[in-house]
Amino acid sequence: MTDSAPGILNDLIRHHAEENPDHSAIQFEDQTISHGEFYEDVTRAARMLLGFGIKRGDRLGLMFPNRPEMLFLYFACFRIGAIVVPVNTRYQRSEIEYALDHSECRLLIVDKHFLPMVEGLDQSVSWLERILVRHPEYEIEEDALHFHLANAPTKIEWPDVQPDDPAVIFYTSGSTSRPKGVTHTHFSLLGNARIQVATREIRPDTIWLVSTGVGYVAGLSGVTVPAFLAGCTLVLVADLQADNLLRAIEQYRADTTLLLPTMLLEMLQSPLSETTNLESLTACFVAGDECSHDLYEQFRKRMGHDLLQAFGMTECEGFLSNRPSGPNRNRTVGQPAEGITLRLVDDEGNDVEQGQTGEILIKGDSVMIGYWEDPEHTQEALQDGWLHGGDIASCDEDGFYTFHERNREIIIHGGSNVGPHEVEDVIDSHPDVKESCVVGVPDPHYGAVLAAFIEWEPYTQDNLDELKTWVASRLAAYKVPDAWHTMDPIPKTATGKIDRKLLHQKADAEDTSKA
Repeated sequence: MTDSAPGILNDLIRHHAEENPDHSAIQFEDQTISHGEFYEDVTRAARMLLGFGIKRGDRLGLMFPNRPEMLFLYFACFRIGAIVVPVNTRYQRSEIEYALDHSECRLLIVDKHFLPMVEGLDQSVSWLERILVRHPEYEIEEDALHFHLANAPTKIEWPDVQPDDPAVIFYTSGSTSRPKGVTHTHFSLLGNARIQVATREIRPDTIWLVSTGVGYVAGLSGVTVPAFLAGCTLVLVADLQADNLLRAIEQYRADTTLLLPTMLLEMLQSPLSETTNLESLTACFVAGDECSHDLYEQFRKRMGHDLLQAFGMTECEGFLSNRPSGPNRNRTVGQPAEGITLRLVDDEGNDVEQGQTGEILIKGDSVMIGYWEDPEHTQEALQDGWLHGGDIASCDEDGFYTFHERNREIIIHGGSNVGPHEVEDVIDSHPDVKESCVVGVPDPHYGAVLAAFIEWEPYTQDNLDELKTWVASRLAAYKVPDAWHTMDPIPKTATGKIDRKLLHQKADAEDTSKA
């Protein structure tokens, strides 16, 4: 958008529907949805929700793969001031119940694939009044989404939605504690959209492949809302498998995407990667987990240009990034995104010297307003206008940041600090290792010892002795893991990250004496 800044999220899609209604907004399974058509879908869905009695401030759960319905239901909620609770599609039933109950959701709308997981939840979650199902052939009309969309009321009164109204509650993966409801407003989502349009250089002619779930903060706040602000085209793939994403790049000539490192690695190692035309992909952002040196090298060898590593969190998406047109520095998470202010502080809250590590504090329009119904954790995270995320980084003389660790992941071994990501990077560089995770285990002598979990590449031999020698030749002795375990696969959280909490539990149960 080039005119006055939007105040609420509905302004984004209304603007493009009025100014450029025929421009492609979404590509999905050979279907093209224009901005004008998308706004019609949003309006119809909003009228449906108002017909159900959903009011401004009510919570509504959505559980979908990357389909157009998820997007127009998001914006239908935004239009009437309802608050979306995206339900992680990898959640188990108890996790779904927790999110719906904690947020007091009145309505849940799900894709047909997740019906077995949610059946009967309206009986066990006291706040939940009904469940609607997207299923073209669903026979129970009163529970069928398509039936209610087709019969949405026409005479309605639009609520007065304000920029400071909450728009979405993202529940964290719970890898370190009980999930918290990260709450963003229309203001913070629009603030991040402006930040990412400038930082990631999104233009009206950008074709953005959505490679992360739109139910996550990166998929919604980092990709979808900025795309609608810029008026570009989103490419949706329902089944986010490596080969499907590769085919979509070639079919739609996608030029930009944002990926988890694990997914990018699977794409590069797929045999299909060798024969797929990927020349259109000129900007590939990677975020969400540590990016190994080997991944950088594989990407450059295949694509001929560098990865663009970025860094963010659910509480503030994409606050650090390398830029497509520069500056860009490999092995860093880039510079502060446009409009973001950062500080690095020590344990006493004092700013650290250049090159020294410190906790990242963040200030900007894209920061959450707090955790839903959780004043204690909100007060811990938001202090004096700064977001305290617990991430440890350093900053060089040119303003590029290097991520070191999550504060709570630091392992103190014999009085020396060990960053598990540094050890994992060395282990992962071994040609037979697919992925690894290193955790600390309490030890009465050293304070903590290191336990490594290894997932081998397919068709390779389990040779821990050779791997230990490899690692010992590349790291100081105190950084070499004390215990080694093979796992296939390395377990992941619901957001696709390594489940460190589970591996901590497994390591505690194992014999961690010196190997």
